[in-house]
Amino acid sequence: MIKLFAMLTLLAAVPAAALDFDRPAKENGAFYSELAAPAPKAEQQIIGGAGLLELLAARDAAAKVVEINGQNFLVTPVFDANWNVYLSVKPRGTVGHAGVWKEELLKDGVSYAYAGVKLAIKDEDGAIKLAWEGGSAETSMAELFDLLYSSSPSVTFGDAVTYALIRNLEPLTEKEGTVTMRQGSDGLYYYSLTQDSEIEAAPRWLLAVNGVLYGLRIENANLQFIAKQIEMRPEPLLPERALKH
Repeated sequence: MIKLFAMLTLLAAVPAAALDFDRPAKENGAFYSELAAPAPKAEQQIIGGAGLLELLAARDAAAKVVEINGQNFLVTPVFDANWNVYLSVKPRGTVGHAGVWKEELLKDGVSYAYAGVKLAIKDEDGAIKLAWEGGSAETSMAELFDLLYSSSPSVTFGDAVTYALIRNLEPLTEKEGTVTMRQGSDGLYYYSLTQDSEIEAAPRWLLAVNGVLYGLRIENANLQFIAKQIEMRPEPLLPERALKH
């Protein structure tokens, strides 16, 4: 089971030169943007972006595929604004019909049924086991997070930190948003969830590198990557949580 602990990133806490940042950038075809350095005196500058529909289409490609009786099902984590992690199971190529459960409920076992397929799902010492009549499969949250990070579109800010960009639909509120996930030098994944409504009017800032803030904003169904020079008054950065295997 993945244990969660909070880490609040403070802008003034560590000088950029002292940071041991993540592994080198992952290039991701049409979703990867060559990010230009912002102009020295620019208040805010759009340095790249990705379409929300394209990010949504890429979401299924970052899930684990389990074939059951000739049908493909997608298994993947989803998130909510209260730092809860859920397991989602749904038929591939459909809208809706998903089963979603908080991670801690999996230890007691849950069930899912769709189009004649009946699944029993249980977490046994970190192994998530899916069983149906005539077959079984196994995964883990560690594997599912590896898939999310390695198979999702990505962006690299300041030639220093690479974030996977993961579209997210909150299970209870159905609010849409984007999860940004990076891998630290300690090997852990750090993530934050930004709801679309939070960045429609103004950006939210993810990190600062060499005197430049980098963040996200939504405009015209696009997720924009924004940069600006740091001013005398520090801007708050998004909090993150680490996912420890």
